[in-house]
Amino acid sequence: MQHMRPEISLCMIVKDEEDYLRHCLEAISGVVDEMIILDTGSTDDTVRIASLYGAKIIRAEWNGDFAAARNQSLTAATKPWILVLDADEVWVKTEQSKTELTRLLSGSPDHVWGYWVKVTSLLGRSGEERVTDSVCRLFRNDPRIAFKGRIHEEIASSILAFAPEGVRHSELEVLHYGYLEETIVRKNKTERNMQLIRSALNGSDNPPELLYALAAEWFQQGEYNEALRLLEPLLARLGPSCGYHSDLVLKTAYALRESGRPERALAVVQAWTPAYADFADVLELGAVLELDLGREEVALDWLKKARSAAKTSGQYTSVSGAGTYRSLTLEGIALERLGRWEEAETAYIAALTSQPGNMAAWQRLLLLAAATGRPNAIADAAVRALPPPAAWQALVPAALEAHRPEWLLRHAARLGAALRQQPLATGLALAQLGEDAAARASLQPWAAHAQLGPEASLALWALGCKRSAGRELARAGDHQQLRSRTACALPAAAHAADALLRGAAPGHAAAGTAPHSAASVPRGTAAAPPQAVHAAAQALARVGAWAAWLRLLQALPPGATPALLAALPPAARCGLLRAPASVREGLLELFGLPPAMQQPFTDEMPATARATEALLAGTLVLLAGRQTTAQEWAMRARHIALQPAASGRPATVCSPGLHMLLRLTAPGAAATEGFASRCKMLFVHL
Repeated sequence: MQHMRPEISLCMIVKDEEDYLRHCLEAISGVVDEMIILDTGSTDDTVRIASLYGAKIIRAEWNGDFAAARNQSLTAATKPWILVLDADEVWVKTEQSKTELTRLLSGSPDHVWGYWVKVTSLLGRSGEERVTDSVCRLFRNDPRIAFKGRIHEEIASSILAFAPEGVRHSELEVLHYGYLEETIVRKNKTERNMQLIRSALNGSDNPPELLYALAAEWFQQGEYNEALRLLEPLLARLGPSCGYHSDLVLKTAYALRESGRPERALAVVQAWTPAYADFADVLELGAVLELDLGREEVALDWLKKARSAAKTSGQYTSVSGAGTYRSLTLEGIALERLGRWEEAETAYIAALTSQPGNMAAWQRLLLLAAATGRPNAIADAAVRALPPPAAWQALVPAALEAHRPEWLLRHAARLGAALRQQPLATGLALAQLGEDAAARASLQPWAAHAQLGPEASLALWALGCKRSAGRELARAGDHQQLRSRTACALPAAAHAADALLRGAAPGHAAAGTAPHSAASVPRGTAAAPPQAVHAAAQALARVGAWAAWLRLLQALPPGATPALLAALPPAARCGLLRAPASVREGLLELFGLPPAMQQPFTDEMPATARATEALLAGTLVLLAGRQTTAQEWAMRARHIALQPAASGRPATVCSPGLHMLLRLTAPGAAATEGFASRCKMLFVHL
């Protein structure tokens, strides 16, 4: 092999890595000149695989210290440069990376001792999200350069200790697969890391890097209060000179937000913005916090800064899309709330152009188009952003939930494959178009299908309820006929709904009566499972059986209707906007009038549920054009939201939805441009 650059030793530590090692070594083969693999006790095929690639294998007993193991592998390296990889990492091998590597090592000045390499970690089930980090993985073979840290070990600090400008940026990249959900569970990494950190803390004076490592583990598990017990003191103690300070700021602010303290989180972001004005993630988090607090215009300023920072920043741990498509999606949300529909569309389409697989922007665009009557937005996105097949698959259920079957006709050419994968969609669309006989014919063949049978049977049951126009129950004979045609039983959800509807005999929920009185549920009637009732209600709404849908809600016990509406996905709430006015009026009656402000909270309903009910009621009343009553509900929701928490600490922050409701019920708001559409968008995105 003819070398145009100094030679490289690959140094790795492994244990039971047969699933990943071959892929790793195959990608790096031909890039490095020797492979040093320290094995700490593999019992699988790891050592044999390493031997196939000519690696020098060192056996070592594992002592719980990653840095010590790394440094032992370094001592065996014989080449002037060292590259460090893990078995679950893959070198991005391209002509560009080959040229970059040759350029860096052939022309490295004497004062350059190492290079930052971009490590891109794939997250989630299949790598749909990514986190990038710059880590010193390529460095000179020198005894002064050594790893530090029993866990989350790093080597850059040892270089910077004798050469403050000794680590330079590179365009080299490594893909890391170890954070995929399946790998974390299979290797039990969370428990392993916690044990290692606690063991190290027991034998030390609690150095900050170990405390931070423990906080990061709590953070990863979503235990934000536990994480904050360590993060906040560390943030007060450390400054930007420590190698993980930027991540410390970001994690602290995020954990404060998740713990219900957005104002405190914003204070942290604001305090450190001067130091991290080029860190897109922290600037974007500032925008999210401003959105939480109902300050959309300020959020747009933060997002503008985040997008500028993304053009120049590469030195921080960063989530994919920060400053680019993710910031553009947030920009669309802010513009939506301000009623600037065209600008919101532009932001979403720009986000999709940057990342066509950005499902968050696609879903927001679909709902914006449905709620504000702007179907051309989808066509524009299809032309300019070229959404992938997954996006078109998502359009089918979104169109059906939102009662926009015409979208399926308009985009039939692109939706062919998606419709074949969702064969019930045609029947549901026909039902929404009023072609009930054709819908029934389309759905019936699927009622006996092993997987789709229950859903198809439930849709056929809902069509029967639609035919009766809600004035009487679907007859038992109809159910028997359905069973004989499909050779399958009526779904449990239909039985649960029928039982409720029989209990709420016609007249019990008439206008002006108390729909949730004891008389509406016969004594001794067992409560239907909420999941079954929700499924039945969703089926009725999907086929447009609105009268039966309303009767089902009228038969529910107190508090169940708001819970059902709150549990609906945004697209389904968008579909409720297409229900007849009489049905929406009937829905309003279920909420009654807002209680007096001074009335004590005597029920057992949690405060969050009471606030949600008040917010839903206020929005529905607002959609009906009753501004004064809507304002009373809004004040009721605010009163509930600001009640002291269980800790006794007074609440000071309202939800974004409540901020919007208060704004829309303010004097003169009804006369503003786009008011009706803003009310609809509030209902959709409660």
